[in-house]
Amino acid sequence: MAMIAMTIFLRTEMQRESVAHGGLYVGALFFGVNVIMFNGLAELSMVVSRLPVFYKHRGYLFFTPWAYALPAWILKIPLTCVEVAVWVFLTYYVIGFDPYIGR
Repeated sequence: MAMIAMTIFLRTEMQRESVAHGGLYVGALFFGVNVIMFNGLAELSMVVSRLPVFYKHRGYLFFTPWAYALPAWILKIPLTCVEVAVWVFLTYYVIGFDPYIGR
């Protein structure tokens, strides 16, 4: 998806003088936010497949719900940070958010 974004919004120096250029800037930001936000949608089937185990544990009073859900949620945080860092590293200069690659 980063390669697609880099080819769609290929501008190493994005202009900021008019509303049309602002539309390109907002379009690139919107596309990036959507990709990052819906990137975890593929894991939804795994969450749904774990629901019967969750309900069985709840029915037998084995674990509280937060004790079952918290480790999976905490383990996803570093992976999400890495995904966002790779996205920013690949697209920030090529799209033209900042013309200086050293920043």
